Amino acid sequence: MKSKTQKNRILISKEVYSKEITKKFIKDITEKILSELNLNNVEISITLTDNERIREINKEWRGKDKPTDVLSFPQDETIGYKYRLLGDIIISLPYAKAQAEEIGLTLKEEVLRLMIHGILHLLGYDHETNEEDAKIMFELQDKIFDKLTCELQHP
Repeated sequence: MKSKTQKNRILISKEVYSKEITKKFIKDITEKILSELNLNNVEISITLTDNERIREINKEWRGKDKPTDVLSFPQDETIGYKYRLLGDIIISLPYAKAQAEEIGLTLKEEVLRLMIHGILHLLGYDHETNEEDAKIMFELQDKIFDKLTCELQHP
């Protein structure tokens, strides 16, 4: 019988300082999100950056010359590699912090929400195609967020 605890590969690059949002925190919440989605043996790359850098990436790849909260770049390749490559997620921590204050979340809750959102995009979910797809994506995002937020508050 196969072990249920197969490993995922989570690569984290932290370009900005945050005492609260540590690499360990990102790794832990990413593992929990992947577990909620029943994903094993996947590789995901996460970059925490600032508004200027995410604005440059947003302009280059999406033609939008403005900062944003999260960007996702799906890969989904497995050819000859131990892991299924999900892709890259880039989060602007200053943007996330401002957004968290606006909507009444803690920074950790907002980063969790953005990670879930980004991972769902890597899996092919898209809220910009039509209302039905948006409804499906946001319902799943909210379900995972609600469950994991409880765990954040009561570890």
